[in-house]
Amino acid sequence: MERGDFLAPIRTRSVVDSVVSRLTGAIMSGALKPGMKIPTEADLVKAFGVGRNTVREAVRILEAYGILEIRRADGTYVRDGFSPKILDPMLYGIVLQKESAHHELIGLRKLLDQGILQQLFWRKLPEETWDKLNALQEDLEQYLAAGENEISVIAKKDLAFHRALAAATDNIAVVTLYDSIMKITESFLYKTIEVILQHDAAAYFSESHRGIMEKLTGNRLDELYEKVEWSYRYWDTLFQEEQDPI
Repeated sequence: MERGDFLAPIRTRSVVDSVVSRLTGAIMSGALKPGMKIPTEADLVKAFGVGRNTVREAVRILEAYGILEIRRADGTYVRDGFSPKILDPMLYGIVLQKESAHHELIGLRKLLDQGILQQLFWRKLPEETWDKLNALQEDLEQYLAAGENEISVIAKKDLAFHRALAAATDNIAVVTLYDSIMKITESFLYKTIEVILQHDAAAYFSESHRGIMEKLTGNRLDELYEKVEWSYRYWDTLFQEEQDPI
């Protein structure tokens, strides 16, 4: 589609998907840029040759997905920034499909971990990122060394470490997807931490995080992947127990 062609008439009337496709295509091509105000509802109706309700519904869909932002008494704008709304419908849709969906989402998180760490492995982290990772890990280790075992606190500190790794990619899409995955699988993380504490294996957190950091400075990508697999062993154990209850 040419940059200026998104306002050409739509030949099939009252097709919401066509309007959605035309507007998203305009954003992808740069005809509509982030932060830009889109044409008024009346202008879109006239340009596309479709009904007012069709345009209104298409705009609602794109607003729900976090692509457009409706500002009352001002107009509708292309969102300036990445929104979790773009991802949440897809991820929650997976959750609703079947009982084992959380296992598949955890598998997706593992793939993201591998992809993030692969990028960081080849890229090499700056000193300030290492300082942040070390500070976060030391904070977690000090908390555990003091005999504290509040699951929500451990989860928060663990997630902060992994978020820092994702943020080091400098890719807002990666960070947003990772945040969304962690939000949806948070309850499963709580259960996993509970199992770890029941096994008196609090050292796992240190060994897992420190192991990943060590392999990031190495020269063997396969060993880094092995550390990622190892870091999920309690997740896998918990899932197996839920599949095969005693």
